[in-house]
Amino acid sequence: MDYIAAFGFHWFWFAVASLLLIIEVMHGRFMFMAASVAAVLVGAASGLFPYVGFVVQCLFFVVLSAVLVWMSRSYLQERMQKIQRQQDILKNRSYVGEVMSLVNGVENGHTTHNIDGVIWAVQGPDCAAGSQVKVVDMGDGWLKVEVA
Repeated sequence: MDYIAAFGFHWFWFAVASLLLIIEVMHGRFMFMAASVAAVLVGAASGLFPYVGFVVQCLFFVVLSAVLVWMSRSYLQERMQKIQRQQDILKNRSYVGEVMSLVNGVENGHTTHNIDGVIWAVQGPDCAAGSQVKVVDMGDGWLKVEVA
């Protein structure tokens, strides 16, 4: 422990961060990445404030890791639900046969349309904004329409 203290605790925390990143690459759940970010922050703080004891640094690391893991999991859970919803829509071809009103007109056969917060590329015959169109085919991020 004296060797680590003489060398600098900040290097210890940077080594912990590197180890956690290696584990993250193998695990892939973002939990270890959040803990790695916490280790980097503790290492930076340890470099700026070398007089703070190792026990306090460990407590700071545990609290910061818990907060960052909780924040990343709540963000990722919301994001993963949105991705799952998009995959279900594509798998079930949910929009085929649906009639919708375009906000932007189709020009040169292309435009975009926002459906439930997802921007879709729309392909079809030229028509003005507000036109009613029917979805006849869909794929990964695109809808093919015809005038209804």
